[in-house]
Amino acid sequence: MPDKEESKKARIRAIRYLAYRDRSRHEIICYLKKKNFSSNAVDKTLVFLENNNYIDDQRFATQFGKFRIENKKIGKLRLEQELKIKGITKTIVANTLSSLYKKYNEKEMAMSCAKKKLLSSSSSDPEKERGRLARFLNRKGFPTSIVYEVVTSLIEHVSNNDLSPHSLSTGKNLLKLNSLANRINQG
Repeated sequence: MPDKEESKKARIRAIRYLAYRDRSRHEIICYLKKKNFSSNAVDKTLVFLENNNYIDDQRFATQFGKFRIENKKIGKLRLEQELKIKGITKTIVANTLSSLYKKYNEKEMAMSCAKKKLLSSSSSDPEKERGRLARFLNRKGFPTSIVYEVVTSLIEHVSNNDLSPHSLSTGKNLLKLNSLANRINQG
């Protein structure tokens, strides 16, 4: 295929790919290479897309980050990882994270996610619940300090005194769960 014709086809493919949503430069490169376009055609297409403002990694990172925060309630660590996977440079990632997390409070998001998770939980063991909740918030990408604060504020820590035979009765466990549900509802 002649070089000019291949570049034109690559441009058309890239524009169609961008029609669905904004993409990073890295995503465009991977897509075009997967479609077996030559490196020369990919380079020419990237120059065309950048000159016409079809791709802009800073804009992409901000839009992508805002979408993920608002819809998935993810923390800074996870968003950083996802942006790096998308091929965004470290400086753009750092700028994006600092600007987005000035607008969105990570602790409030973590608390909201934790409360929602606890409402769907059926465990009566506070220690298991603490562990589950902490792992859940870690997967969401919240820093350990925030995870600790949220988990300790929502679920009481079980001491050795709480493991006496009397506290293991179902009545006491129901009282603990009810008090946990009340704290969640009160905020």
